Amino acid sequence: MRYRLLAQRPDTAFRKMHPTHSGLVMIDDLGKADGLGQIEAAALRYNRAGAVKAKKGLQHGIYRVGVHPFGVGLIAMSRDCVVHAYDDDLSPMLETPLAKAPEILAVRKRFNIPDDQLKNHIRCVALSRDASRYLFTAVDEAWCVDMRGKGLWGARLPFKEGWTRVVTPNTAFGTSADVHRALTLMGLSLPITPEDLKHRYRELAKQWHPDLNPRDPEASEKMKGLISAAEILTGVEASALPRYTGSTFVCEMGRTELEAGGAKFAVSIEMQVGEIHASDWVYAASFAADSDAVYLAGYSGRVVLVDRNGEGMRVYDIGSVPRSIVDTGDYLYLLTDTRLYVLHDDALHAVVDTLDGGDFLVAQTAFGLLEQKRLRWFREDGCYLGSVISRDPIRRVYAARDGMVVETRQWRAIVEDVPSWWE
Repeated sequence: MRYRLLAQRPDTAFRKMHPTHSGLVMIDDLGKADGLGQIEAAALRYNRAGAVKAKKGLQHGIYRVGVHPFGVGLIAMSRDCVVHAYDDDLSPMLETPLAKAPEILAVRKRFNIPDDQLKNHIRCVALSRDASRYLFTAVDEAWCVDMRGKGLWGARLPFKEGWTRVVTPNTAFGTSADVHRALTLMGLSLPITPEDLKHRYRELAKQWHPDLNPRDPEASEKMKGLISAAEILTGVEASALPRYTGSTFVCEMGRTELEAGGAKFAVSIEMQVGEIHASDWVYAASFAADSDAVYLAGYSGRVVLVDRNGEGMRVYDIGSVPRSIVDTGDYLYLLTDTRLYVLHDDALHAVVDTLDGGDFLVAQTAFGLLEQKRLRWFREDGCYLGSVISRDPIRRVYAARDGMVVETRQWRAIVEDVPSWWE
């Protein structure tokens, strides 16, 4: 290992590193980069030799970010839920407000999400390898869109295991014409919320219920029509409608078997929640290495692989929440807060403890776990190669011709005889 005092120190504002096949992308998410004036954030791209190829101050913040390790450019979402995509020269490719997307509008209606909380429900943005399409998720749903704004597919993760819908489903269903007639009868129009339906049902029930309108000979038929319309629009039995506020779920949290007086009985503790709590939120998402297939990881620990058309292909279950998914073509990495799972040919190949978290640096033939003052480096199959420990925080790591470069604020170390990052 060789050391050298740096003449030009790295800008510590660029806190997040994303190795790519062409070099290294770094993100300043607080807008503190030197020499760029008044900015909200900044991006910086180095080539493989560590030379600056592009640097750009951004007039929008960065709340979510996605960089494909084998692709070009980057995608980011600001706190006001506007998505921005940039090419390798950091020139803009896309700007679109997700808050106005029809898919997001439907989710907001489904869960009654207020404006100031929308950013917390949009967990992931990702860019495909060739930057021809992008992905965004909200709660348990994911959508893929091309760069012209055409929706390609949408998917929703199943509810978390153990949760049961409380409201009894109704066997009635309706065609689009039936739905239109039901809306007309109730004096409603789309979009509608469960509260809209419940409020309107109560209003009309008071007007049409035979017991409340004994002098109206048509009251009975009107009430039958109202019940039928409400069942088509809600999908639940009319008897449940007065308490209907959307899907409600219950989960048994514990059960105790007791015996008294020769009789056995069970006591269970249940939790009842709304649909948003029973939903399996998408916490991580990324495009595959060699195709437009997508990995979606839920809070339940399930990771679903869907093809370029949104059709399910495979499911992995690791039992804990993944916060990062990276596919290199040969290996699949599933990173949680405590472990990194290394899969090869759909089989678990290695497990690496991640200790105190930190950045996950992935290249084609190796990966690293970067903590504040230590870098642990591994072969692509999870075999440990070595560590670099520093007295000062490590600011930058990249591959160079003569080895792996590790930089602090003042020093640069060149680690020799390290396998090349990229083939």
